[in-house]
Amino acid sequence: MSLPDWAPAANDETVVWQGQPRRRIVHLGVAAGVVLALVVLGSVSVIVSSGALPTTLSAAVGVVLALLAFAVPAGGAWLWRWSTRYVLTDAALYHRTGVLSLTVTELRLTKVQNTSYSQGIFGTIFGHGTVTVDTAGSEGAELTLRQLDGPKAVHQRIAEAAGKANGERRDGIPGSLDTWKAVRAEVRRLRAATTGDR
Repeated sequence: MSLPDWAPAANDETVVWQGQPRRRIVHLGVAAGVVLALVVLGSVSVIVSSGALPTTLSAAVGVVLALLAFAVPAGGAWLWRWSTRYVLTDAALYHRTGVLSLTVTELRLTKVQNTSYSQGIFGTIFGHGTVTVDTAGSEGAELTLRQLDGPKAVHQRIAEAAGKANGERRDGIPGSLDTWKAVRAEVRRLRAATTGDR
């Protein structure tokens, strides 16, 4: 996988995962649009049957309003999915969003303190959810990846990449072997300085 041109990543970063919100979010937007369009058409039908407005005017206005009622949720869901991208490299997590204006959020993996994922009732049934990434010293979530297929797998990838970036070993002990050797050497030096042992 190659880095997208919108990600402000360094050339030596390797892409671990790329994703975007699930495709079914557009289907939900279309379904909501159909329901709203039917409600508008039903309302116009009631108005026409009451004789409050001329039939041709009511029909023309009704069709336009029904099209708008369909287009807003369906188009909004499609635009949100189309414009939202997530990229995880071995050094950072990037989030891109925006249609007319572009917003790119970069979260360095060395600052990641905690990752979690959540699934509601429908998310558990249909396999989607939200991944939240917190940084050290933050009051709340720094980055939220919404409507992802397989949030548990995405959560694990982010946690593993953050662990590697922070030098954690697989057994959960923080730091690399070289770091612990340096600590041991420093402790020996301090002990020798305080006790007079050489």
